[in-house]
Amino acid sequence: MPGFDKLQISLEGQAQGWLQATCTYYGLGWLEPEQATGALKRLVLLIGKDLGHQAAVEAKTAALKRDPGCQSVWPDSL
Repeated sequence: MPGFDKLQISLEGQAQGWLQATCTYYGLGWLEPEQATGALKRLVLLIGKDLGHQAAVEAKTAALKRDPGCQSVWPDSL
């Protein structure tokens, strides 16, 4: 189903963008550690719910590869 594939790609890109933005804002000091952890936790839960556990794992891997400093605020749930 081509429409679904495009939607899936769009959701994955949007989710990854929010993860990257959260890590970037934390790195710039615009988010407190608790705020960043809370945001990441909600995002990971949404990604897992909407796209599956493997997508959440891949999103985490990509976000931390791009911004390793975000590991310090990454939630333990994933």
